[in-house]
Amino acid sequence: MQSDSIEVLGLIAGFIGAFAFAPQAFKILRHRQAEGVSTLTYSMVLTGAILWGAYGVFRGAPSIIIWNAVAACLAALVLILKLSRRPTPSA
Repeated sequence: MQSDSIEVLGLIAGFIGAFAFAPQAFKILRHRQAEGVSTLTYSMVLTGAILWGAYGVFRGAPSIIIWNAVAACLAALVLILKLSRRPTPSA
């Protein structure tokens, strides 16, 4: 386990980084459209968060585990909203 002051720094940084995805999810929910959201970008964010979370498990770093789990959930939410709100083609 890392020293407490370093872990606190990781918790603060992780909070900010993980919740950076929340405004996009709220915007999609509020406006009911996700046309401008990149599926590739959020797929990469989700994959990265899962891999970083696994790294945190192996390193025993709670800040990495917790905030990457949050980031993965938010990225997955954005992807789900994006894929479920595809515009219908006009006739």
